[in-house]
Amino acid sequence: MLELRGLRAKVGDFSLGPIDLSVESKYLVVMGPNGSGKTTLLKSIAGLIRSEGSVLLDGEDISKLPPERRGIAYVPQSYSLFNNMTVYANIEFGLKMRGVPRRERRRLVVDIAERLGIDDFLDKKPTELSGGQKQRVALARALVVRPRLLLLDEPMSNLDVGVREDALLILRTIQREYGTPVLHVTHDREEAYALAEQLAVMYGGRIVEVGRPEDLYSRPRHAITAQLVGFYVLRSGDKCIGVRPNGVIVGSGSLRGRVLDVIRGNDRMRAIIEVDGQRISAYIHSDIRGEITLDIIDPLILNC
Repeated sequence: MLELRGLRAKVGDFSLGPIDLSVESKYLVVMGPNGSGKTTLLKSIAGLIRSEGSVLLDGEDISKLPPERRGIAYVPQSYSLFNNMTVYANIEFGLKMRGVPRRERRRLVVDIAERLGIDDFLDKKPTELSGGQKQRVALARALVVRPRLLLLDEPMSNLDVGVREDALLILRTIQREYGTPVLHVTHDREEAYALAEQLAVMYGGRIVEVGRPEDLYSRPRHAITAQLVGFYVLRSGDKCIGVRPNGVIVGSGSLRGRVLDVIRGNDRMRAIIEVDGQRISAYIHSDIRGEITLDIIDPLILNC
C-alpha cells in the first residue's frame, strides 16, 4: 500500500503539492493534463528529485532512502533503454547491479521475456524494435527485479494506435500475474478508464479528486474532473455546471445558443454550440446552423 503525507516538491517554477493520498487499490491511475505535475509526482515517490513530506510503502517510511533502496521501479515515458546493449542485457541490468548470480539472472530474464512475448528479440538492440516491443522490454527490465511498486509514466504515449490494444492487455495483466502494485500516470481518459481500479485526478500540482473510475466518469464532483472525462463546463457566477453532449436537447427549451460548427462522426453528428459566451456540445441527427433553442437534461452541479 502506498501512502503520501504532505508530499511537496519544487522543480523550477513548478510546485507540487502538498499531496495527501492513500492508495487502496493495486492499480492506481493518476490522470491530468500536460503540465499538471504527474511526472514530478512519480519522481518524488521514486526519490529521483528532492521532496518534502512522507512516502510510505506498506507502512514503511521510505522518504529518506536513496532511490536504489526504495524497492521502486520507474519506467519513464521514453523508456530509457540502453541502445548500445542487447534486449537481454537491458533486462538483466538491474539483476546484475544487485549481484544476482549469472545462472539465476539467465533464468529470470528468459522467464519474463517469455511471459511478455519478447523472447525472440533478446539478441536485438532497442533501435531494431517497434514502440510496442520497446515498451515490453522496459516493463520486463522493471519487473524482473520484483519491485515493491511499479511507476509508469505515460506508457502508451509513444505507441501507434494499432498496438495500443495489445499494450493495454499487457498492462492489465501485470498486477494480476506479478502481484506488483502499479501507479500509472496519463492524460488519456480512455486509457485511464480501461486500466484504473482507483483513479486520482491531478491539476496544478494537486490531487483534486479520488475515487472509482465508474463514479468519477459518471458523477464527477469537481469541474476539472468533469472536463477531463468529457463533460463541458458552464460557469455561472460561483457555480459550475457539467453538461454532456447526450444531455443537450436541441430544438426545444428556454436556453438560446448559436451553432459554431458541426463535426461529423461515423454514426452521428455533433454540434459545437455557444451559450452565453461559453461552449457546449450536443449530438444531432441533421445538419443545423445559426441560432437555436436548447434544453439541458440532468446537469451536474460541480465544485469550481
